[in-house]
Amino acid sequence: MSETSVNANQQLWQAKLLEQGIEQLGQAMLIVSSRGEVLFSSKAAEAILAADRGLRLQNSKLVADIAIDNHRLQQVLDTAIQEQTNVGNVFNLYVHRHDYVRPISLTISKMVKTEVERRQGHHVLILIKDLNLNQEFWADRLRVEYRLSPREMQCVTLLSEGRDLKDIAELMAIGIETVRQYVKNIYKKMGVHKQHELVSLALEYRRNR
Repeated sequence: MSETSVNANQQLWQAKLLEQGIEQLGQAMLIVSSRGEVLFSSKAAEAILAADRGLRLQNSKLVADIAIDNHRLQQVLDTAIQEQTNVGNVFNLYVHRHDYVRPISLTISKMVKTEVERRQGHHVLILIKDLNLNQEFWADRLRVEYRLSPREMQCVTLLSEGRDLKDIAELMAIGIETVRQYVKNIYKKMGVHKQHELVSLALEYRRNR
């Protein structure tokens, strides 16, 4: 057997071991090619995609159901695939569902290639976390402590994700003036006066969930 064949078999064996390890951990993971096509998906990721709630595959490419989330997702994927090395290697974003308050969290990492390997950009690793399934309780604790309504809590969650009022209005299917009224009520209940104070407090609850 040639040295090339031995190396190929060893790489295949290592890949199988890695795949088994990922399945045992239950990690939802995708690998996207430099052409934007999904090359690999773990069983946990396949289950999330098969549910067709928030994320799905379309022509072998990952897309989000909600238009503004999909726009951000495609922008981040394009940025991660680009050949420039002066941009960040890790990106985080949230994908929302119409039937769940808690979103899907995506951590998107550029799999940086060497100059020799690089052809038309980098591959991308995506870790998926369904916050509804993972039962994060930080929002429930914050909502109870400050006596926020479910819609006010949804507004706080979106603000803590870095959303602007226009995005929040679209995601919550309400007018922007209604969003402003929610924010005004939230300020009063949480004892803050500025948006960055509100977001800082919400992020503190996220970190200590």
